[in-house]
Amino acid sequence: RSGTRIEFPGQVVVLGDVNPGAEVIADGSILVWGRVRGMVHAGANGDQAAVVCALEFSSMQVRIAGETAVPSERSGEPRPEKISLKDGSLQVEPWQANQA
Repeated sequence: RSGTRIEFPGQVVVLGDVNPGAEVIADGSILVWGRVRGMVHAGANGDQAAVVCALEFSSMQVRIAGETAVPSERSGEPRPEKISLKDGSLQVEPWQANQA
């Protein structure tokens, strides 16, 4: 929900959407079985191996460790994606069934 802030010292799984105005902050990875339209911050304590996976990103901001990105507007059908930190920048790739 808008205005909700969730902080957790491990990994977080969200069954549903992260709505605008909501924040999910985790020391580990964040998996969203829904749409991300709020702010998500994985690896909040500096874990650069953390990832953010979601069925759809429409987010204002995604963070992993100390890096921040604003996902670009997508055209076409929404698709599951994984955002990870590689070589100091956030990389977006399709989220495959054998990844997490």
